[in-house]
Amino acid sequence: MLAKPNPVQAPSQRTIRLAWWLAFVATIVLLAAVGLARSAQAAGPPAPSPGASLLPPFEAGEECEADEPECAEEDEGEEECEIGEEECEEDEAEEGEAPPECLLTTAQPRLSISASQQRLRLQVHYTLAGPADVTIGLRSSGGKGSLTLPASKHHLSHSGSLHQTFALSEAETERALDAKQFIVRLHVLDVPWACHRYDFHHLSIKRGSPVSPAFSEKRS
Repeated sequence: MLAKPNPVQAPSQRTIRLAWWLAFVATIVLLAAVGLARSAQAAGPPAPSPGASLLPPFEAGEECEADEPECAEEDEGEEECEIGEEECEEDEAEEGEAPPECLLTTAQPRLSISASQQRLRLQVHYTLAGPADVTIGLRSSGGKGSLTLPASKHHLSHSGSLHQTFALSEAETERALDAKQFIVRLHVLDVPWACHRYDFHHLSIKRGSPVSPAFSEKRS
């Protein structure tokens, strides 16, 4: 005789209902956990990035654009001088004399280039109202493109003279020799924001031979 197959019992309504409720509760718990994690992340303060307190040596649109051979600030300055020469002379005088709260009260940068040694030398005579940390940035503008050198940080005290020497590649030397002006940014840390208008120094006076020129600021 053939054995009778055992019929498969269908799950009861109670079992189905219990499984549905367990799945529903698990989904709610998962959504609540995700929401709490996002809230905790939003409430926590963002981690500060390294060097966040330092301003970049040159900011986009503030001075020379990296992809433009000429300096936008230089062109704007010439237009202002043509409109009112007396006002322009006053602005140049103010840029050289910062108030005491800016700490770096005076700065006289001078730059020289040696084509044979492929060297650029920067010298800054300065006076301070108190000790200060200063970052120094340097950029040129000319027909062969701009040259931007790495920024450096220095701790300065009282008055003195700061010297820096940069080794240049052959292409960088050509751009430096062809430059129409150099812009030196002396950015003092932890001073009022209004002091940053004194950061920039335009070295537009070019003297010396074509292979060893020197650049300095225009003085009234």
